[in-house]
Amino acid sequence: MTLVFKAMPAPDWAEATTITIPSVPTHTSEEWAQAVFDVRNVPAPVLAMFWLRERVVGLLGIAKGRPDTFAVDKIADGEALIEADEKHLRFVASVQADNDAGLLHVVTAVELKNRAGRIYFAPVQVLHGVITRAMMTSARKRLCT
Repeated sequence: MTLVFKAMPAPDWAEATTITIPSVPTHTSEEWAQAVFDVRNVPAPVLAMFWLRERVVGLLGIAKGRPDTFAVDKIADGEALIEADEKHLRFVASVQADNDAGLLHVVTAVELKNRAGRIYFAPVQVLHGVITRAMMTSARKRLCT
C-alpha cells in the first residue's frame, strides 16, 4: 500500500499517474518529486493554470499558494510524500520511482473539507491527470537527457 493511503485512508478523490522512465540513470523518489513539483520547470500551459488559480482562489476565501506547498515532507519505503493541509482541502501525494521496471508513479489523494474546497476542486479534478502527466513528462526530460 502506498503511503498516500496510510496518510489519508479514506480520501474523497484519488488518482494515480504512471509514466515510463529510463532504467539508467537512476534517480531517487525524492529527486523525482523535486523535479516533478518544481514550479520553475513546469510546462507553460500548466504555469498559466497556476497563474489563473492564484487570481481566482481569493473569491472562494482560499489562501494563495505558498512556495513550499509541494516540498517533500517525508521519505519512507522508497516513496517521497508531499502533504498540504489547508482550510478547504487536504492534499497528499506520493512519488515513487521504480528504476528496475522503468516506471515513475505519482499517486494523489484529496480530502475536501468544505463547500469552498468542493467548488475549487471541481475543475481541478477534471484537469489533474493531464497536469500531473505534463509535469512528470517535463521532469523526465530534465532528469534523463
